[in-house]
Amino acid sequence: MYHPNFSNCFCQTGLSRIFVLRDNGYNSICWASNNIPNRAINGDIMRKVEGNWSGRITGTNKANVFVEVKQDEAKLYGIARINDPIHGTAVYNFTGITENDSIIMNLTPDREFLNQTHTQKLFVNNRPVTITAPMANHGNVTLQAKFINNGTIEGTWQSTIGTAGNLFLTNEKAHCSDTKAKKKDKYRETIFISYSHEDKDHLKRLHVHLKPLEKKGLLDIWDDTKIKTGQKWQEQIETALSRAAIAILVISADFLASDFIVENELPPILQKAGLEGTSVVPIILKPCRFSREEHLSQFQALNSPDKPVLSMTDIEQEEIWDRLSQVIETELNR
Repeated sequence: MYHPNFSNCFCQTGLSRIFVLRDNGYNSICWASNNIPNRAINGDIMRKVEGNWSGRITGTNKANVFVEVKQDEAKLYGIARINDPIHGTAVYNFTGITENDSIIMNLTPDREFLNQTHTQKLFVNNRPVTITAPMANHGNVTLQAKFINNGTIEGTWQSTIGTAGNLFLTNEKAHCSDTKAKKKDKYRETIFISYSHEDKDHLKRLHVHLKPLEKKGLLDIWDDTKIKTGQKWQEQIETALSRAAIAILVISADFLASDFIVENELPPILQKAGLEGTSVVPIILKPCRFSREEHLSQFQALNSPDKPVLSMTDIEQEEIWDRLSQVIETELNR
């Protein structure tokens, strides 16, 4: 197991602190951070990062990731394995720091792994041919992330060879605890509803049709009406989304025109769909440009954009809301 030789160099100037970490003498990585609280440095109050984390990266590369993290107070080190279906497997050593809810890591390709060769057997003109080639070169990677909760990390990554994207990781122990808690709570899942306040009357019918599932303990329904006076709305939305198994989008022209929805709700919903496989179920309430919005029309709508809910009779509207509850119940039982 890779174990970096952490330098004892620690400088403080005013309110700034500089960490210098050396990984086996090959590289020196520096972070300058302002206003790092002493309790974080001294380890009195510290985010626990140590353990096994797994998840995905998206962007220029889409791959599964497994990370083994060791921790020495604010300092992090360990090994990351990335399995890319196109470019193959890569192994990285990393060093980093955690500060409050933030994590910064610098990953360098494992030298022993890069020194290996890749052998592949092919048939050319019905004759076996063995091709041996060195492992593909990988750039250094910088990762910046934050805790969504104790068992979930989300952030961005960027390499020195121009690749970049988003990252999502979950802690295996937290995931196991989560699973046990769900079993104890009859697998209760959160359903996140995104809608325009102009369409709030129709939200009531959706709640009516989901209420029997909520009474059975199968799900919790969340929309912004659950935010209480004095609560920080952004934190409440992030928490609800981190727990959401399904996101329902009540689509209309007002929905697509809402700056709040487009800037604060849709980005994390789409990110969770790409990284975690969260189900996104659009329902077309009113005529709008849904089918011309590439980032939304990639998801199968419950009803055709040519037949929005408001063009239906009262009975047909009830049928579509009932079908939505059936879809959700089926999805939760998968």
